[in-house]
This record gives sequence, structure tokens and C-alpha cells, in this order.
Amino acid sequence: MKKIIALTDLSDQSRLAAEAAIMLSGKLRANLILFNTFISQPVLPEYGGSPWSVEELIWADEGKEKLNFLKEQLEPLVESLPAGDHHASIDCRQGMGDLGSQVKDLISKESVEMIVMGARTGSTWDHILMGSDTLSVINHTNRPVLVIPEKHPLKQIKKVTIATDLDSPDINAVHYLTRLGRLFNFKIEIVNVKLWGKEGADEGQRIVFEKHVAKFNYPDITYQHITGKDLANRLNQFCEQHGADLLVLVHDKHSLLSRLFNSTQAKSLLEKQEFPVMIIPAGIEVQ
Repeated sequence: MKKIIALTDLSDQSRLAAEAAIMLSGKLRANLILFNTFISQPVLPEYGGSPWSVEELIWADEGKEKLNFLKEQLEPLVESLPAGDHHASIDCRQGMGDLGSQVKDLISKESVEMIVMGARTGSTWDHILMGSDTLSVINHTNRPVLVIPEKHPLKQIKKVTIATDLDSPDINAVHYLTRLGRLFNFKIEIVNVKLWGKEGADEGQRIVFEKHVAKFNYPDITYQHITGKDLANRLNQFCEQHGADLLVLVHDKHSLLSRLFNSTQAKSLLEKQEFPVMIIPAGIEVQ
């Protein structure tokens, strides 16, 4: 069965991500893995024949207890899902080391639908751009990563906005969204974004992109276009004005997201983003 990995640092903020994962699990018919990791510290005395630091021993013990407590808090939410939804089992796991590497290893062993995590501080965009944990996870996975901001929990999905420059790899992401959309019955709004000072998609590219999307036979897709210097703020305003529940970006080394990462103005432009953001890898395989 498919799994959703809910990454948790056992904070209140990461609980919002776990709650979103439960909401998603019902329609996706996926079970939940609550995963907490720890960065190894310098070794102190040996313990049981193996070198463990005192801090690691404390973390392993306290972390297990807190994970089980979080599981107990989440189980009533699973039971409250609609009768027709899947009622997920919740598996608690711990790891040690770089979070991205730990997630990559977990994905190699499990059939993972997506990863869900919380933005610990600041806005979602600030965390994506500056948070090493988030970037590490995004760069180590071939599955979608959903980041939940502190002040905007994801409780429903009625409308999804995907920002794209109509590059061909983005078609895979749209295809993945249509698959989700048939489960959640949400609207998809494709926003053609032109970065300031960059050459945008021409008419031929737009036609080819829309023809590919039309092959997915999804009943509720619309197209919009935005451009300008203050692009991120315009995208934020667009999502708010059009009632988007989720903003989607595609990630690879040539993607719109990568160009935003490389922009010297990216942090200042994107720090106000407060919507949940899903990062979909360009090469995602749609099943």
C-alpha cells in the first residue's frame, strides 16, 4: 500500500503537517509514516558495545515516547474521516543523520506517494529558500513534497494553482495533479509565469503545452498569465484573489523554481508567501 511520510520535529508546527497528511491519506488510500530524525553528535562513551553519545540516547528514548504520543493524538482524526475514505494506519519511525538522505533511504524501501512537512519558522517561501532541511528533502526525493506554513494549515483542496513557464517537464506535474484532482475533485488553474527580463513562452510553445494537457481529459482546467518585476507578490495576490488552497511548483535544475532559487531578489520577493506549497519533481512518474 502507498505511504505518506509526515516529517516531524515533534513541534506544534509539524503537527499541522501530520494533520494535513491524514486528510490526504483518506482519498489517496495511503498509510502514514511519522518520521523524526536526529543529527548525530560527537561520540562520548561507548554504550552496549557501540559508540553512542549521551544526547543520542536521550533523544532516542524521548523521541520514541513523543512520537507515540503524537500518534495517539492523531488517531481520532483518522477515525473522523468520512466513511468512504481510507482509515490510515500510523507507523512511528526514527532516523539519524541528514534529513534528505534519511528520506531518500526510506523512499527506496517503501512505496511513497508524497512527503509532508511543516515550515518551522517564517513563511513557507522563506523556509523553502533558506531552510536546509526542506532543500535537502526536495533535492533527495523523486516524490512530491508538501510544505505547510504555520498560519495556513491545509484542511481542504478545492482549487490548485500551478505556476509554470510552460516548459515541457511541467506537463508531468500537471498530469500528476489531474490524477489527484480526480480523487479530491478540485479545480486546476495553470498560471503561465514570465520572469522579469527573461524570454517567456511563445505562442507555439503555449499551444503545444495546452494540447498535451488536453490529452489528460480533466474537466476543470483554466489558464491565466502573469508577469512583471514583483512577480512573487503578484503570484501571492493571484492565489489569494482566486481562492487557491494550494500552490504548486515544479523542481529540476532548469525549472522556474530553480531560477527563483538562483535569483538575488528571491528571498525578499518570496518571504510573504503563506499558502501551502507542493514541490513536484519534473521527472515524476504518474501511475
